[in-house]
Amino acid sequence: MSLFLFGRKKNITLERIYVAEEEVLKKINESPEPLSFFYAIAHAGFIKGETTNFDIDPIVGVEASQLYPDVKYITVENFIDQFL
Repeated sequence: MSLFLFGRKKNITLERIYVAEEEVLKKINESPEPLSFFYAIAHAGFIKGETTNFDIDPIVGVEASQLYPDVKYITVENFIDQFL
């Protein structure tokens, strides 16, 4: 997402390269450690989306904005704007 926003703001088109999930799973199984670990993390984050949109059990933890209410959180787009 951030690369897309960067390209849009700089008025350039970045080439997308699509990789099939099966290809990533094959690399996870066939690559030696620690490379297979990095493929597994990429699979979980970019293909499965396991790093977003999850509920936090209040018994286990809280959302960061509740812990730090004085911190002004910004969007990825606003963050990119700081560098352009």
